[in-house]
Amino acid sequence: MARPSSSMADFREAFAKAKHVAIITGAGVSAVSGVPTFRGAGGFWRKWQAQDLATPLAFAKNASRVWEFYHYRREVMLSKHPNPAHLAIAECEAWLGKQGRRVVVITQNIDELHRRAGTENLLEIHGSLFKTRCTSCGNVAENYKSPICPALAGKG
Repeated sequence: MARPSSSMADFREAFAKAKHVAIITGAGVSAVSGVPTFRGAGGFWRKWQAQDLATPLAFAKNASRVWEFYHYRREVMLSKHPNPAHLAIAECEAWLGKQGRRVVVITQNIDELHRRAGTENLLEIHGSLFKTRCTSCGNVAENYKSPICPALAGKG
């Protein structure tokens, strides 16, 4: 099997012919907006262990700590805005869509900056900071209130 090319000319040729395009993003695209990363310098997982804050077991053990962690992250995100990369991706999706080409943006980011930039066909594989799920009935709802509940007031 031939090794894939890393030539920009080859990429442009393949991209020009593509009817279906997937754009995959991670923390780097939002870092420019001032969103803290997880593994980079000063990243969240350098300060805390993921299993202590970002798992169903962590929530079952200490729901208050998990809520406070996510409340902090929500507070940080409410002050952030899409950057030129988010906007370019949304514009690319719209432009290619007008040509009859299909684009999906797949992100592991939970900040909703792609959505706020205008991306429409978006798959947030880790969910969103602004969607909550009831532990009793499973209902998922968007919630942009800050604090999300009175018990978290002053905990940011």
